[in-house]
Amino acid sequence: MRANQLDNCRICGTLFLKDYTDYCLDCYKKIEQDFKVVNDFLKIEANRFANIQEVSRSTEISVRQIADFIRDGRIYADDFANLGYPCKHCGKVIKRQILCDDCYKDFSAEIDATMKNDKFLEETGRKRVRPKVNAQYWKIR
Repeated sequence: MRANQLDNCRICGTLFLKDYTDYCLDCYKKIEQDFKVVNDFLKIEANRFANIQEVSRSTEISVRQIADFIRDGRIYADDFANLGYPCKHCGKVIKRQILCDDCYKDFSAEIDATMKNDKFLEETGRKRVRPKVNAQYWKIR
């Protein structure tokens, strides 16, 4: 059995005994209260077609927190036609993961090409020359 560890709360920075969550008891209670408000809002039939901004405006809970509930699987976005959060790269509305399928494919293809190039250069004993133009940099907003 593992002993509890001291850690800082990811939200407020308070020192606490880390057991099953990354948050102190006060922040954990606030998150649970926020989840209950969002969940109760979405249970109302008239609100089932709301998007994430409308849910945030109506419940006064941040879009980021609602997106975290969806990402964590606490809210199943596929049950709600318009509920989703933006892709971290292009901003397209998605219902799971961090990147949309198109960005994921582009990112994977770019990584694969880089890995193949590095492997080829390693096998031939050459050094990698970094391109000076047309370099695409991935960033997460």
